[in-house]
Amino acid sequence: MGNASGKRETDNLYTSDELRMLESAYRNASGGALEKLTQDRLIETWSQTIERSLAESTAQFLFTPTKPGQQSINIPLKKFGEPYYIMERGTIEQKLQMLLGSLEKGGNDTFNCKQLEQYIYSVIMTYVHLESTSKASGIKEWQDLGFNTTERSACTFAKGLMRNLGKELEHNMPSEVLERWLHVTPQFLQIWREVFNQLYTRHGGSKRNIIKEVQIPILPELCDAPQNSHYRPIIELPHVLYINAQLPREHRHKWRFLFSSKINGESFSTMLGKVLDKGPTLFFIEDEDQYIFGGYASESWALKPQFGGDDNSLLYTLSPAMRCFTASGYNDHYQYLNLNQQTMPNGLGMGGQFDFWGLWIDCMFGDGQSVESCTTYRDYVQLSKRKQFKIRNMEVWAVGDLPVKDEDEEGGGEGQKRSVLDSNLEDRAMLEIAGKKMHSDGLREPGMDD
Repeated sequence: MGNASGKRETDNLYTSDELRMLESAYRNASGGALEKLTQDRLIETWSQTIERSLAESTAQFLFTPTKPGQQSINIPLKKFGEPYYIMERGTIEQKLQMLLGSLEKGGNDTFNCKQLEQYIYSVIMTYVHLESTSKASGIKEWQDLGFNTTERSACTFAKGLMRNLGKELEHNMPSEVLERWLHVTPQFLQIWREVFNQLYTRHGGSKRNIIKEVQIPILPELCDAPQNSHYRPIIELPHVLYINAQLPREHRHKWRFLFSSKINGESFSTMLGKVLDKGPTLFFIEDEDQYIFGGYASESWALKPQFGGDDNSLLYTLSPAMRCFTASGYNDHYQYLNLNQQTMPNGLGMGGQFDFWGLWIDCMFGDGQSVESCTTYRDYVQLSKRKQFKIRNMEVWAVGDLPVKDEDEEGGGEGQKRSVLDSNLEDRAMLEIAGKKMHSDGLREPGMDD
């Protein structure tokens, strides 16, 4: 660059590859001029790649004078590279200062909540755009299947991320609240970092992720997509991003499609045949009031007269608002699935207790329940608009890799053996729903599972 001393100051901050990338990105933004990168020029260049509002707010941070009364007309390479450095190596304190410098000032040591919401929204929309134009991304498979990103879902996502600020959001809030929010909202930090990594490396003509270590996926791989031209997903891409970040890390890399009531029919037995023994699952329900909600079951589903699952399970709402409810530890009523019982409920439930469910899908399908209070999950609110709801559409996705049964489970080991009567689970479920007695159950060999 033109300023040799400025380059020497920058040398020890970056690798040689990064330094070449930043120099190239600087020339790209300034039109090849040396030490003559103006704010207007930077905004126009970056707006070709990211949301204009994000380009403007970042330029505001970069061109804010360090001393009162000064005016920053041009910025050098070292200053230009600050957002990249802060995202890749910076502390939470540095990230906080960058975020505060990118927002309109709300007063002494405060920030404006509406400005923060707009900033988060612009980061989300930029991330989706960058992934959509990246050859290395799997986002196109989701989009080809109908997973869109509307202004409404992106705004709802931004509001969902801001819930960690606190229950009562005021117009202006102190900066220490924002610092705490950054600490407890790693999903925003991850998406934020990805956006600036791609912004600089694209304008610098470098390959994506120069120094990036292996990370937990932001967007999961789409597997076993429904081969049906009439398929229309219930949820959108921001919903996928939001829920995926709530899952255990080992299950965020892959979603496997299992069931859709629009494709497979409104049949409880068909749904059971698709979800039994498939590993952890996500349920997405759209009711007749167009509320969208569901639950994450952390263990494979199995027919049994008692609760299962563990405290990794979740309930959540996605529309009209995004909220996630984690286990409270008050009880272990995480997963319940039973059929053809005269004295116990027949259907699928998550949270709460018999007849007072956090989420309930009746075995006759179409009918469900979500009560006002559920002690199984922390800060729970009723998922559906009405306590007793009608299912308009429902989907089930498995997450992570398909569980591999060991020899004992398949009957090849010396442990418990499985009967042939336990195969064809979908047909068995259909018969049990119809009230047909399983006379062949009495023919099991001693020692086989009941």
